[in-house]
Amino acid sequence: MKKYISFMLAFCMGMTCLSGCGKKTEKNYRILFVGNSFTEFHNMPQEIFAPLCEMAGINVTVDAVTRGSYILENFANPADFYGAKVDKCLRENKYDFVVLQEQSSRPISDKESFKRGVRRLAEKVKENGAELFLYETWGYKEGHGSLHSFGSSTHDMAKKLSESYMEAAKEVDAKIIHAGIAMLDVYVNHKDEIELYMSDYHHSSQTGSTLVAYTMLCTIFGVDVRNVDYSSGSKWRDKILKQAAYNASMHKNM
Repeated sequence: MKKYISFMLAFCMGMTCLSGCGKKTEKNYRILFVGNSFTEFHNMPQEIFAPLCEMAGINVTVDAVTRGSYILENFANPADFYGAKVDKCLRENKYDFVVLQEQSSRPISDKESFKRGVRRLAEKVKENGAELFLYETWGYKEGHGSLHSFGSSTHDMAKKLSESYMEAAKEVDAKIIHAGIAMLDVYVNHKDEIELYMSDYHHSSQTGSTLVAYTMLCTIFGVDVRNVDYSSGSKWRDKILKQAAYNASMHKNM
């Protein structure tokens, strides 16, 4: 009986490690990020997401092709400078995951352009053999000059974005990183205590980019970020961010 109990304790401890205790994976995962400033701000892929993965015990190599204000149709065009960069990355490297992020209002202002960009890039990703993720962005902060062009409120814009991302994901059999839902969760419940936005009211602050990275870790690798010993400087704030990221990763694509 003692041997059985000891075995079960060891087994349970091993299961806990798999959910984020820092034991290194043998495999190195290669990830390509394609997007604009909502991806590149604070150098999120390399300086927040990659170290977070390391703390979770996951080896990653991160590549990124980003350009401010770019739309996915540009990145899908091999005649475009940055589109050619995307093609070069996919041609010369074997990726495990590719993450696509559309310009922040495009899924609302021109849904068909958004979907065309997703479809064209999805074909290239499929040829590479990588798994495709769509990185859903968020509604602009209340007070943004253009907010009411895309929704009646931050919540309404976030809802419209999420619906468009889910439609596009369904068409190409992709998964969604619901960063927009995570941002909305924290914004609605803690906007007086946690600042997720830069002073322009649409780009993410360092804290907002950390929340995005938390949501990516949960969604891409299925890791419970609440168990990962990574801090952005405030344990109280990180507890809220990690819970919101975990909740968003449980959001079902419809």
